[in-house]
Amino acid sequence: MEIWKRYGEKEVSHSMAHYLQTVALLKAEKGHARVGDIAEHLGVSKSGVTSMLRSLEKRGLVRHERYGCVELTEEGSGFASRTESSRRVLSMFLTEILGVSEDVATEDACMIEHLVSPEVSVELLRLTTFMRSKHPAAANFREAYRNSPRSCKEHEPGACDLCGATCLRDSLITPIGRALQRA
Repeated sequence: MEIWKRYGEKEVSHSMAHYLQTVALLKAEKGHARVGDIAEHLGVSKSGVTSMLRSLEKRGLVRHERYGCVELTEEGSGFASRTESSRRVLSMFLTEILGVSEDVATEDACMIEHLVSPEVSVELLRLTTFMRSKHPAAANFREAYRNSPRSCKEHEPGACDLCGATCLRDSLITPIGRALQRA
């Protein structure tokens, strides 16, 4: 099966991940998570929360009795904490290593957090840990990266050996690319 077709087969959707993280957060902050609390935190309707909880319950990620508190199962709790950890590592990598603004890093990490494989998460953690270390090679790399040009090497239009036929940087700095960035 092609990779793009498997995208929808992830164990939970982006929305589901946010619901699980919200339940975990509310439990930590208030000691409980109720439908109304979840709805308020996420800015959604109570009926929307109830519908999502049914889906999460079918997957064995939460337990919820009508008008009662929502409880994460062991699997749901594990998923929520792994997703939160993945977001933290991604955000740290984007801000501290790549130098992306905190706002952009937070948004992008949120979009990516539950999509990367465990293997990629572990290697990204390893790379981020090394790059933040005081190791001379890490310090040299950080300095060299900060001073490197923010473009591919010079090339003829449509012939970028790194990006392919359309250089990513060129397409992002055109008027259309700038409009997409603002949208």
